[in-house]
Amino acid sequence: MAKFELLAPAGNFDKLKIAFLYGADAAYLGGDAFGLRANAGNFSDSEIIEAVKYADSLGRKVYVTMNIIARDGDIDAMMKYAEFLLKAGVHGVIVADIGVFLKLRKLYPELPVHVSTQANNLNSETIDFFISNGASRVNLARELSLEEIKGINFNLLVKHPELSEAHEPYLEAFVHGAMCMAFSGRCMLSDYLAGRSSNRGDCAQPCRWNYSVMEEKRPGEYFPVVETDRGTFLFNSKDLCMIEHLPELAECGVGSLKIEGRMKSEFYTATTVRAYRIAIDAFSSDPVKYKTDKAFLGELISEIMSCSHRDYSTGFYFGGKGEQIYSSSSYIRDTDFLGIVDSCKETGGSFETTVVVKGPFKEGDALEIISPMSSKHLSLTVKNLKDEQGMPLSVANVPMMKVTFLTSEFVPEGSMLRRRKSS
Repeated sequence: MAKFELLAPAGNFDKLKIAFLYGADAAYLGGDAFGLRANAGNFSDSEIIEAVKYADSLGRKVYVTMNIIARDGDIDAMMKYAEFLLKAGVHGVIVADIGVFLKLRKLYPELPVHVSTQANNLNSETIDFFISNGASRVNLARELSLEEIKGINFNLLVKHPELSEAHEPYLEAFVHGAMCMAFSGRCMLSDYLAGRSSNRGDCAQPCRWNYSVMEEKRPGEYFPVVETDRGTFLFNSKDLCMIEHLPELAECGVGSLKIEGRMKSEFYTATTVRAYRIAIDAFSSDPVKYKTDKAFLGELISEIMSCSHRDYSTGFYFGGKGEQIYSSSSYIRDTDFLGIVDSCKETGGSFETTVVVKGPFKEGDALEIISPMSSKHLSLTVKNLKDEQGMPLSVANVPMMKVTFLTSEFVPEGSMLRRRKSS
């Protein structure tokens, strides 16, 4: 059975800190160029150097994306960037293009290279090629089933028995987050419809748009194609969630569990990383109990549901080729994200908790706090709400302002304040 690495998205430095605080073993991020999330916060060169130092101080890892589909004009600049990343001490680079991969291995053999899912890693021969030529890891295509992954791992170990003793994961798979309607993310819709290439990191997500039909001889006359009362969403996909299926992933040899979401919020990062950390630790402690403890799994699902998401599915893992198609682009959210705890200090038998406001709440509200590395949440009623100057407040509704209120117990920095929709 594989020992899981929990791999989290880091769209900017704040999200990187949140990912590590809530239990990620590693984080993947993009620099100023060559990654597939051009509109994420991303990291400057100096921030990447700081990110590596920060990860090293915690015993964690940072992987940097260089997974655009490259053209001739990109190659030299990508090699210079790789040289910088090597000197910065990053723990791996993520690439999709075979030419970029081979040139990196030739010029910088000491730089660990991970092969992106964008490389269409669907069969044993492809994955063997990358491993045989020095790839440290291959991120499997989302279109693979568990049975296919099991076969790929078996064939890989036959050719490379040394992998059975590997200390680092050599197979990685997405287990949570948005799915793409295109094959392994290779899509031209955004380029055609918005002039923004998804293969260059600038996807406008036209798969989430609402479409109508126009008959050829009646230009300008649009006919709705109705799937729901919200319209039709021909290309849309559900979100992926495999938190209930860690045993099956382990049996297949998947070693790194990857969460999608560099463009998503700090609350999403904290919630998903925390849930999967709790899940991985519980599975590692007692794999048999993990499969049978329905109450525990139900609690995990409830936590995963608390952040913004589309309907969840298991994607292609169990062989279904249609259940991930979704009839709406709308997100579901069971909780409102209200703030991040900045500090907490004891005062007169209670604790004065300072929060950076992200959403409005008021005196007397029934709220919850989730904390790093804790499987429980703190339920509270907001009391003694004050501004930074200590003046009483009836409502906290200015984004990024700092407010204080009293809690019954100590709340760690970085904890998340939320309100359930039913509250």
